[in-house]
Amino acid sequence: MLIIPLVVGFAMLVYIPDGTPHVQRSMMDDTNYLSAIHSFFGVWYESHQRFPKDEAEFKDALKQGPAAWQFRVSSPPLESDYAKNGKVLQYEIVVIGGAAGPKLDALTERPGVIYYCVSADNQQFWATMTGLHQDVSPKATLKTLADRPSDAPWLITASGKDYVSHHP
Repeated sequence: MLIIPLVVGFAMLVYIPDGTPHVQRSMMDDTNYLSAIHSFFGVWYESHQRFPKDEAEFKDALKQGPAAWQFRVSSPPLESDYAKNGKVLQYEIVVIGGAAGPKLDALTERPGVIYYCVSADNQQFWATMTGLHQDVSPKATLKTLADRPSDAPWLITASGKDYVSHHP
């Protein structure tokens, strides 16, 4: 009789991760991606005294971040959990320089797009991301906390003054 609960327990270990709804998986991965931006850009700021100014520096900051955390965390993946016509979509970074705030309107209908807005002096940034509110959808919307439209959009922001400089 002890074998039946063990078999059911092992079956649930396989089913539960695979049974997680796609929207929930993509929400977790998107949240992790935005968290990596916030954490790794803090590291970038400490060594450069500014936030990344373009897509190359954005990607470089995400690539170099894990070393500062002694590789206890990894860089976010290039591929999102989204697919179109069976083809997996890469996360796409849209850089908006000289920004005075986050991009919250006139967004693409494609999920997995990160709008990285950085101030003209590269001392403040805002990042927002598009996503899907259901597994199959003809268009993306700005992700909101817990995917409830009444909540504020997912917005990661930081200012250089938030980071204490260790430089003389």
